[in-house]
Amino acid sequence: MKVHDIKEIIGNLGLHPNKRLGQNFLVSPEARERIVGAMECCPADRVLEIGPGLGSLTELLLERAGHVTAVEIDAGFCRYLSERFGARRNFTLIHGDFLKDPPPDGFTKIASNLPYYCSSEMLFQFTRYTAPRVYVMLQKELADRVTASPGGKSYGALTVTLGFYYETRRVFTVPRESFYPRPDVMSAFLKLSRRAALPLAGGEIGLFHLLVKSAFWGRRKTILAALSGSPHMDIGREGAARILAEVGIDRGRRGEELGLEEYIALARAMRGENISRGGAETQSF
Repeated sequence: MKVHDIKEIIGNLGLHPNKRLGQNFLVSPEARERIVGAMECCPADRVLEIGPGLGSLTELLLERAGHVTAVEIDAGFCRYLSERFGARRNFTLIHGDFLKDPPPDGFTKIASNLPYYCSSEMLFQFTRYTAPRVYVMLQKELADRVTASPGGKSYGALTVTLGFYYETRRVFTVPRESFYPRPDVMSAFLKLSRRAALPLAGGEIGLFHLLVKSAFWGRRKTILAALSGSPHMDIGREGAARILAEVGIDRGRRGEELGLEEYIALARAMRGENISRGGAETQSF
């Protein structure tokens, strides 16, 4: 679809791009082909597409995947998608809010052009699925955070938490001109490959999440100060110092300097500690 096609369609439907929902439609045929090509879909794939909009990617996915389930929050776009693809036997449309009512697990691939206002919450939701591959379009700033390295200015809780579940890779960048309306910044298309086996299990995973939130709640704090003063858990200064010493991590280092393996080691060391949770847990990074 090109810009004039989208304008004509939404005009006929009496719709308009919803800025609050971050609706920017992909209008570049080249970008569309690159995205679907990178996904390497086959007839065995069951694809979950979040926010299909007018179905620019959906059209190609239906041609290459075995089945596509599309979740769209906008009622007007749902009507259009139903008319356009409803007769296809390998298409299921769900009108709803993915964050509030996600469909059951059982997909091999997930794809979404994530709106900036809820990108981190969506990424967190994806970690609950067992799909081996997740493909997302993100604003460049957020893509930098997902793929950052320890010590970098973009490295944070999002980086570490996603890294626990996925190997992350930037596939290519997408210029503003590839969308209508044009977003304020460039975007990047990322591939997230689910780790075959998670390095922690059971309650250790919950400890890992508490630990990462605690390490980054106060930027530039030493890891000892961050953990002992965390609003997310109550471990105390003595307990924090003990687990840091057990793992061999200098208490003067900062949370943004520690790598994923060090956070995993700390979570394992925390198993025997008497830790109480502080505050309400939220589904975010």
